[in-house]
Formats: sequence, C-alpha cells, structure tokens
Amino acid sequence: MENNIKKLEIITDSSMQSRLVKAIDETGVDGYTLIKEVAGKGLKGDKDGHGISGGFKNCYIMICCEEEMAKKIVEAIRPIITTFGGICVVSDAHWIIHN
Repeated sequence: MENNIKKLEIITDSSMQSRLVKAIDETGVDGYTLIKEVAGKGLKGDKDGHGISGGFKNCYIMICCEEEMAKKIVEAIRPIITTFGGICVVSDAHWIIHN
C-alpha cells in the first residue's frame, strides 16, 4: 500500500543549518534527514566543501510529510532562504507503507 505525500528538498549554506532546523522543528514535523557538507554549483558558484570557515559548504535537508505540513514548513523557511539564499523544491511522492 502507498500513501501520497510531499517531499521537500532544501539546500542552503551550512551557516544557515541551525536556523533552518530550528524553524523546521517548530512546525512540529515528525522527522527529516540532514546531510551536512554537500557539494554542488549554484548561482553563487561552486560549493565544494573546502575552506575552514564553512563558507564553501552547503547542507541538504529532506522531509517527507503530508501536504498541510509541507505548506507549514515552506512558510517557516521561506524568510530564511529568501534572505540568505538557497532552494526549496517540493514534489509529489509516494510513501511505501511497510508494516
């Protein structure tokens, strides 16, 4: 059996990680996955994970949840990524129920 859900993928500068996690936690979401120090390339150039200050590092957060929760999360993080940069992608997904 499957359950239709939303999948949020958030990528932003690692310096915003604690601020993002706090905003996400305050929505009451059940859980998420956080991957620290991801590499990639965006409008601000390469983020290769090198550098002592963390200025060249990104973090990635993935959340799978119901649509209403996804809306709450998007509104909670919108000011952060608008001000400090980053992306949030929301897509339809299917949660495979395994128990």
